[in-house]
Amino acid sequence: MLARMESHFPSGTRLSVLEALIYKCIPVDLNYEPTDKSSDPALQCLTRSIWNAAKIVVPIIKRTHEVKLGHMVTIELAKQVCIAISRSRTTEITNFLVQGDTLGEATARGITEIMKQCIQFFPELIWMSPDDNRLAKHILIAVHHRQERIVRLFFKESSTNQLSFVRAPLQLSATIMAAATQHQYAAAEYYSSFNVVTNVAGAAFQMQRELQWYKAVESWSTRYLALGYFLGKTFWARFVEEHQDLLKSGEKWMKDTANSCMLVSTLIATVLFAAAFTVPGGNDDKTGVPVLLGRDSVLVFAISDALGLFSSVMAILLFLAILTSRYEAQDFLYLLPKKIIMGLCFLFLSLAFMLVAFTATLTIVLDKRMEWVLIPITLLASFPVALFVGLQLPLLLQMVKSTYGPSIFRPEGIWDGVNYTEQDQ
Repeated sequence: MLARMESHFPSGTRLSVLEALIYKCIPVDLNYEPTDKSSDPALQCLTRSIWNAAKIVVPIIKRTHEVKLGHMVTIELAKQVCIAISRSRTTEITNFLVQGDTLGEATARGITEIMKQCIQFFPELIWMSPDDNRLAKHILIAVHHRQERIVRLFFKESSTNQLSFVRAPLQLSATIMAAATQHQYAAAEYYSSFNVVTNVAGAAFQMQRELQWYKAVESWSTRYLALGYFLGKTFWARFVEEHQDLLKSGEKWMKDTANSCMLVSTLIATVLFAAAFTVPGGNDDKTGVPVLLGRDSVLVFAISDALGLFSSVMAILLFLAILTSRYEAQDFLYLLPKKIIMGLCFLFLSLAFMLVAFTATLTIVLDKRMEWVLIPITLLASFPVALFVGLQLPLLLQMVKSTYGPSIFRPEGIWDGVNYTEQDQ
């Protein structure tokens, strides 16, 4: 039953940024005993009292505490079940765990907590044997359902800093080759009915995540593949064929986003270009030099206007490059994401510089006569910019994390305490 209740585990619960921060900080003690014997009990009591008061005043803290408490109770229950089974281990219990497909359910639903407990207490349940390809089966299920957190559990770091899977005491070359073929074929398929990859922004970055999956599976399975094709097609050709609809959706999403952002960038460039030739205070009739050139606010205006114009033009060129791209499948891995990330960054910079230039202009025009008007007008002018940044910044951060962040297939390092015999690879 626990293997089908992913919402009761941390790996199956999605939290907002604020909820995740509260979740990490808020203390939950199931035994009501000091978690750190070396710390001051009075300090722990004070900390617990502050959190209890905060739960009453702030509803989100209470809600997050209840979620974390439920997670810890479920994890502890799974741990106690594994302990009880390990103490009275029999062949019937092991067969029940295998035939009941508890690990298969946990793998498909991405419940890493159950998988970790089973790996620690029953590593033989996932080992690959000559007649029962269990490890390959769980990896195949994880690839099929795009559960990268499950795949991480089976990775280890090799001496060459390359990812490879843990090896079982009994592994046959033919079995490994067959498993590698299945893994690569599953990575080439596209399962539109799954909502596992929808946590990334837009169809273009869903395509990027699919490419990351394909490249990762290719990196660990290529050396075991006897042939580079399956059912008369190469794995890459199969991947492109299966992802045609997602490829078209990604192209449409990328072009729509680039068009909208390029329109905003063009408007900003037009305003800043015109402002460069209409310096507040006017120019001297004889020399043409701005009358108020000696003021610091004029210097701030000139610098911010120039930087804003440069940033907006760079954004226009990057969005134009996106619109004229060829939109091949492999372009969605790095090329197109890099262009749109850089374009959005330059767009945000141009907005910021435009606001600084506007504030400097107000300072020059109003001088010291109506200083009280400066702050409210600046706040009102910055509201549309802040709204735009607030709506687009989470998207940008998600893009940066997906493109430049740590690999989704980094090892968990949970095999250090598990006893198993590893063959040379």
